[in-house]
Amino acid sequence: MVRKTTLSDQYGTVRIEHCDYWDLECPILRKAHKAADSALICRWRPADEISDQLPDDFELKFLCLKGKDSVRRLLPMTGSDLLLTNLFAGGLSILNRNQDLSAAERSSYRLMFHFFQRIKKLNNHLERNFASSQDLTVKRSGRETSGRKTVLPEYLGVAYGGEEAPWSLDRLQTEGKLLAKECGIENPDRKETISYGFFAAAKTSPMQLTNSEGIEFLVRIALYNEQNTVRCDPECQHWIEDRILTAIEEHMGDTQEEFDNWFAGPKNSFLTQISKRKSPFGKLNNGMVRWTLMDLGWKAYRYVGNCIHAQMRCFQNALPAPLNQSERKIYEMIYLKQDYLGDFPLLLLKERLPLLKAPMLSVLSGEDDFDFVGTIHQLLYYYSDMTDNRRGADRRTQFFSRACRPFGGVNNAYNKLVSNDISKLAMGDTRDDEGWND
Repeated sequence: MVRKTTLSDQYGTVRIEHCDYWDLECPILRKAHKAADSALICRWRPADEISDQLPDDFELKFLCLKGKDSVRRLLPMTGSDLLLTNLFAGGLSILNRNQDLSAAERSSYRLMFHFFQRIKKLNNHLERNFASSQDLTVKRSGRETSGRKTVLPEYLGVAYGGEEAPWSLDRLQTEGKLLAKECGIENPDRKETISYGFFAAAKTSPMQLTNSEGIEFLVRIALYNEQNTVRCDPECQHWIEDRILTAIEEHMGDTQEEFDNWFAGPKNSFLTQISKRKSPFGKLNNGMVRWTLMDLGWKAYRYVGNCIHAQMRCFQNALPAPLNQSERKIYEMIYLKQDYLGDFPLLLLKERLPLLKAPMLSVLSGEDDFDFVGTIHQLLYYYSDMTDNRRGADRRTQFFSRACRPFGGVNNAYNKLVSNDISKLAMGDTRDDEGWND
């Protein structure tokens, strides 16, 4: 575990440079530069003590913007994938020197990062943002017998112990627009309206988690869907884990395309490769291998999170002008490990940022009239719940689509079914058609 007190600026230095608008290629950074009062580039270079473990041209480059509130904010100037790769490499070199890692430990870190990069190829990794009405609504062919038209949680906006009706999509957007305006967004767009709607709902019933295991489980189910997995006993899981890591280690030198074809190509399945092997624990199945992969992926997040924290703490400590309290709060919320996120940096959970952004901006602007941690946890639980609902609806839609092909498509089939039902009702026939209600 990385301790905040053990990492100083001895592992690198930050050089400050002037930043011109035209130095920036990213439109988002250009827009931020234009709105700022001043802009500088901060370049972190490793010290001689660790430079032999990194490429000669290794550096971290951040844009430092000072707004009208005189608060500095640091934004990465590289894409997210390259940023994570660089933070991992820099952090590992720091941890290696600081904790005197063994060769086996360094190898484990590298293997786990490789695994971290690849695990997202599995369809268990969750990528929906739920930032549009299309993501939140369910086609009629995908609805359950209850007829629910959205994937919204059935307890959305309901305080614990409350008996009021859960919020509809219209109510979500109405409340979201009101809260967004209260937070200073005069004309919120659709994404902002939905984001602030979820924020408003979560504020009414913040989740109360008091133990680290519960928080870790919550973050885990908000990142990965563990459906189609089968838990096995620890010894069997350890046996599968060894086979997985050995197989992946043999392909660490592959290109991305080569690895993807081997891991999950159209004529290949990594799950089947492992599950077909003879084991001392009897016959394996894909669900057991998938569960072990999910668990390994979670361990990989921990390895990568340690490296990000180490590197960004050293970057912070190397700044020539130390961050003040407000600046430090923003910086640490994004780049350093947080207890309420399962001891992960927010940067590592960037996929969930669209849903968590509204309460984070609110608390950073000084709003403290709500349970921030409980609200974040409730939002993560909303996400997991909606993902399950979305997957169920999509499966029903796909099944209905396949079943309707003989009828000439979904619309024709649906119209025929409806007209047939009307005809039968008119004639007093209430029997089900064979096959449709099995």
